[in-house]
Amino acid sequence: MEIIEQRKNPLLKREEIVFLVETEKTPSKEEMKKMISEKFKSQEDSIVIDRISGNFGTHTFKIESKIYDKNSDKDKFEFITRRERKKRAEEAKKVEEDKKAASANADGGQ
Repeated sequence: MEIIEQRKNPLLKREEIVFLVETEKTPSKEEMKKMISEKFKSQEDSIVIDRISGNFGTHTFKIESKIYDKNSDKDKFEFITRRERKKRAEEAKKVEEDKKAASANADGGQ
């Protein structure tokens, strides 16, 4: 991982980083979050990958990312994608169903 540009943005409480990664295939956003969190010793939840771009025929990819100071700052400034919104709704629904099942088992067991 070679850092091209790194700047602190105190107004938005984040650090903006652009770096190059050399891999055989296009890295996923999750892989990049892990790599960044290990390198900069930050939480994966506070990292946003803006763009992964590469040129045809090369194994070098340019990654544009942001590391927020707090997860609450990220929620304040970042747009929530439709996929992420759907994922959060499904998780909330699953938790609610688990609670209902647990309460039904507790009521039926007495």
